[in-house]
Amino acid sequence: MKTPEMDNDIEYLRTKFNKVLVDTVWSDNGELGYIIQDGFDLNEYAEMAKKILEADRDIAHDFVGTVSNQSQTEVVTFDYRSGWFLEGIADGEIE
Repeated sequence: MKTPEMDNDIEYLRTKFNKVLVDTVWSDNGELGYIIQDGFDLNEYAEMAKKILEADRDIAHDFVGTVSNQSQTEVVTFDYRSGWFLEGIADGEIE
């Protein structure tokens, strides 16, 4: 049974996400896209991708990522925010 805590448990989300992941693709400008099996809620998996990426903090730039179904008939976007310290300095957010 799924509990509310599972929504924020990164390892649970990563396992659930990877079970339906078909492929990972990168655009020429460094934006990440995921292709998942047909029949799953793309909005739910886009939110999972965002939470996993932001928890890992491996990517230093902000971007708009995508999650699409395997048959390529639907695409959902998500906004990834790196949260990297130096990026805030470049944007003038930190003095």
